[in-house]
Amino acid sequence: MVYRIPNDGPKVLFVHGWNGRSSQFYRIIELLSDNGYDITAVDLPGHGRSSRSNTNLPEIVDLVSEIMKSRGPYHGVVCHSFGGVAALNSLRHGAGCEKLVLISTGMYEVKPTFKGFVGLFGLDAEYYTHRLFELAESIHGVSPGDLGLDQFSAQIETETLIVHCEDDKEAVKEIALALNEDMKNSTLHLTEGLKHRRILRDEKVAEMVMNFL
Repeated sequence: MVYRIPNDGPKVLFVHGWNGRSSQFYRIIELLSDNGYDITAVDLPGHGRSSRSNTNLPEIVDLVSEIMKSRGPYHGVVCHSFGGVAALNSLRHGAGCEKLVLISTGMYEVKPTFKGFVGLFGLDAEYYTHRLFELAESIHGVSPGDLGLDQFSAQIETETLIVHCEDDKEAVKEIALALNEDMKNSTLHLTEGLKHRRILRDEKVAEMVMNFL
């Protein structure tokens, strides 16, 4: 499901995170739309009002890449959580934008995420993570580890604003610190008290995003 709020100003694409939807960006979208920006937002497969019931990161990367190439060019891309992981992978594969906003980026390295999941079942984390990597690569043609931002973020030259909350328990601030250290043209802003999702509804964050764009 793709949403449009057409306008005469610069084009901006919004990409939500895992278990999210486009409407989570309403505060930022409203501010940008009121100031003339042309808005596109997407409910990813398996999310929001999209018809699919399941998805995976390689598929999301392909979708975001296709939208950026076929409906762009976009002046800015604004992402939340895993949406930022997908957008950065899309930039690596040739999609382009002038400015990128990463809010509460959801992952830096892939392997610890898999190991944490396996650990929930009391299984041998190293062994079963390796098996899952092999299975995923056989299905999708790419190793999950290759999608990790630690593998390529230093190659991204797009001007980037990184916004992250100090007390985010779902995506720890060390992700943002590592990204800002890697990226050649990034600015980091840490907030307090907004956690993982409330940060999208904060007026000061919305104004920061608009000023950056």
